[in-house]
Amino acid sequence: MSASAIESTDGSGTLNQDQRARASRLLAIVTFLASIVINIPQTISPNFFRDEIGMDGALNGYLIAIREVPGFLLIFVAALLLRQGLARATAISLFVAGVGYCLFAPANTFMALIIPTLVSSIGYHSWLQLQDALGLSLAKHGEEGTVLGRFRSIGFAGTIVALLGTLALFWALQRVSGDLRAVQGPWLRGLYVATGICAFLGAVFIVRFPVSANDRAMAKAAPRITWRREYKLYYWLSFLDGSRMQIYFAFAPFVLVEEFGVDVLTLTKLLTVAALINWATGSHIGKLVDRYGERRMLTIGYTLHLAVFLGFALSKNIWLLYLTYLGYNFLFLFSIGTTTYLRKICRPADLAPSLAMGISLSHLTAIVVPLIGAQVWSRFGYQFPFLFGTVFIFGSLILTQKIDVQQQRIAGAPGTAETRHMAEQEMEADGATLPGSQDGFVVSPAATEALAEE
Repeated sequence: MSASAIESTDGSGTLNQDQRARASRLLAIVTFLASIVINIPQTISPNFFRDEIGMDGALNGYLIAIREVPGFLLIFVAALLLRQGLARATAISLFVAGVGYCLFAPANTFMALIIPTLVSSIGYHSWLQLQDALGLSLAKHGEEGTVLGRFRSIGFAGTIVALLGTLALFWALQRVSGDLRAVQGPWLRGLYVATGICAFLGAVFIVRFPVSANDRAMAKAAPRITWRREYKLYYWLSFLDGSRMQIYFAFAPFVLVEEFGVDVLTLTKLLTVAALINWATGSHIGKLVDRYGERRMLTIGYTLHLAVFLGFALSKNIWLLYLTYLGYNFLFLFSIGTTTYLRKICRPADLAPSLAMGISLSHLTAIVVPLIGAQVWSRFGYQFPFLFGTVFIFGSLILTQKIDVQQQRIAGAPGTAETRHMAEQEMEADGATLPGSQDGFVVSPAATEALAEE
C-alpha cells in the first residue's frame, strides 16, 4: 500500500497521536536497516578494493571523487524525488541504493566499480537528506536535537548488528582457514548482496509511512530547488563539512589498511566499538544541542575534529590512530547541530529541498578534494591530506561563531521567542549573559549524512 493510500488524520490535516507513533516505528525500522546498508560497505570496501580489485590509497581517492558526483547533483535528483512526497522519495532512494550495492558483487576491475559506485551513491545520498526531513517532521519545536539524536542512536543499533555479524563471519573464516585474505573474496561479494537486500526491505517499510494532508499539500507547494540568502550560513557550513569529510572518508581507512596493515577483522572491531559508543551517546548529544544551542555544541565538535585530523597526520602510534578513528566516528553526532539550526531558521516547506541543497554544496569540492588529496598522498605522504583538511575545520570554527537563531530565523519559520534555549532563558532572567555573541547570548549539517554517509 502506498503512502498516499493511507493518509488519514484527526481532521486537522495533521497526523494524530497513533499515526505519529506508527510513523516513528516505521522510521526507526528503516533507519535501522539503512544503517546496515551504509555500514557494511564502509567496513568491507577498503579490504575488498585492495585485496580483490588491487587498488591503492591514491586510486581509492579517484573512486571517491566518482562516488561523490551524484552527491553534488543531489539538488536536481531531489527536485524530481520530492514531487513524490518524502515517504515515496525515500523508498525510491533505498531501492536505487540496493540495486547499486548488488552490482558490486560481480566487479573485478576498477572500471567495473564505476557504475555500482554511481548508482549506490545516488540512492544513499538521497536517503541522507530524506532521513532527517522525515525525522524532523515528527519533532516538536525545541525537541529537534532530541528527536534526531534518538534516530541516530537507533541507526547505530543497526550498525552494531551489522558489524557484529560481519565480525563473527570473518572471525569464523579466520579460525577455519587460517588465512583470511585467501578465502574472503566470495564472502565480501556476498555481503554486498546482503546490503542490497536490506535496502530493498527498507524501501518496503518506508512506503507505508503515514502522510498527513498538510504534509502532502506542502510537498506539492514546496520549491524543488531552494537557494535563499537567509540560509547562507547553513550552506557554508555544509560546504566546509563536506570538504572535510571527503578527506577523512577517502584516506583515513586506507591509512590504517595500507600504512599500518590493519585487516578487515580489526577494522570491523573498531567500527563496532564506535557504533556502541554512538548508540549509547546519540540521544544525549541531541539533548545537549537542544539545551545549550547549536553554536556551542558545534564549536566543541569542530575543535575535537581538529585534534582528530592532527592525530592522523602526526601520530605513528597505531593505538593513538585507533583512538582518533573512534573519535571521528563519534563526532559525526555533532552534525545534528547543523541540521537543527536549519530547521529553526527556515520555513517548513523549505526544509527538505534546503537539506538537499546542503548535501549538494557539501559535495561541491567532492571531486576536487579527493583528487588533490590523492596527489598530495602520492608526492608527500599520507600525513599531508589530513594537514590540508585542517583548513576546512578552521573555516567551520570561524563561521560557527556567527550562528544566532533568533536573529536569523526568517518569517514563517517554526517557533517563536519561547524556543530560546533553557540555559539562555535562565541567564537572561538573572541579568547575566553567555559570552561570545554580539547581543550577549550564545544562540544556536547531513551527511550527512552523512555519511552518513558512509
